[in-house]
Amino acid sequence: MLKEWLLNLLYPPRCPGCGAAVSRHGQWCSSCFGAVWRPRRLARKRESRLAACYCLCDYRGPVRTMLQRLKYDGAVCYGRAAEELLTQFPWPERLGHIDCVVPVPLAPEKERKRGFNQSEVLFRSWAERRWPWKDGLQRVRSTQAQWHLDKADRADNVKRAFEVKGSFEVRGKHILLVDDIYTTGTTMEACAYALHKKGATSVTGFVVASGAL
Repeated sequence: MLKEWLLNLLYPPRCPGCGAAVSRHGQWCSSCFGAVWRPRRLARKRESRLAACYCLCDYRGPVRTMLQRLKYDGAVCYGRAAEELLTQFPWPERLGHIDCVVPVPLAPEKERKRGFNQSEVLFRSWAERRWPWKDGLQRVRSTQAQWHLDKADRADNVKRAFEVKGSFEVRGKHILLVDDIYTTGTTMEACAYALHKKGATSVTGFVVASGAL
């Protein structure tokens, strides 16, 4: 393909972690991939609204750098690097029941300032080859940044902060809820609560990275 050939000629493919030469854009070198790749099903609270939550990588090293540069420097080029990881998810059969994919939404003012929702950059291209993509959730009140709050305050911070958009029919659907990072799970739990409240049959979480077990 001429477009891809010209892209490779002008911008030779480099590992998103260390910059080493690789064969295609978005590909990780074996060293960086091995340093972060840790797919797993995350432990959840007994009363969790999530049927399960899956994670691809530890939130450290080159993946942490990638996600921070995406959010704070607008480096949307990392979308290909994320897709390379997503295509290697080792249990695709566990997502065989999914009806559609829904991203965790940003606050409107934050999305306007940033210009994008990082979950869409990371997941949409990969997701749309498999299921419909639905921007079905919205934030209905302002919240503080979660990173500086303890676990109890995080839960209070996002409690009833999300609602299903009126145009999104969720009843009876199996939803794949996606986000960049899972820390304590309070944001995804709040989103899952809103989806179940409107009749979703199940909500499964999926994130790129986490520091949780």
